[in-house]
Amino acid sequence: MRLLIDEMHSARVAEALRAEGWDAVAVVAEDSLRGLPDESLLALAAESGQVMVTEDSGDFLRLAQLSRSEGNAHCGIIITSAARFHRGSISYPNSLVEALRSFLAAPPYDGDSWIWWLS
Repeated sequence: MRLLIDEMHSARVAEALRAEGWDAVAVVAEDSLRGLPDESLLALAAESGQVMVTEDSGDFLRLAQLSRSEGNAHCGIIITSAARFHRGSISYPNSLVEALRSFLAAPPYDGDSWIWWLS
């Protein structure tokens, strides 16, 4: 499973996962991705076979519904919680890396257009 990690999350999340052999790209680490609208990010993720990892549930749930209504598929969306993965906490980004690592080791979904709330 390949991940595209939205820009609210640290590039260290993707770096740590890549160090363990996972395919993860951080939006903040790629000049060509930074600042792109959410629609564009989800479309790029779908085109490249990546699952979107984001805290922005409002926009991405709306985009997932729109995508479904238009008959388009995405590769999946993992929604993170600002409360659980608070960027100001001492455990961040390790807490997010650990949760994503667990998800990747045993993904509960197969196929496309799924949404998972990471807890």
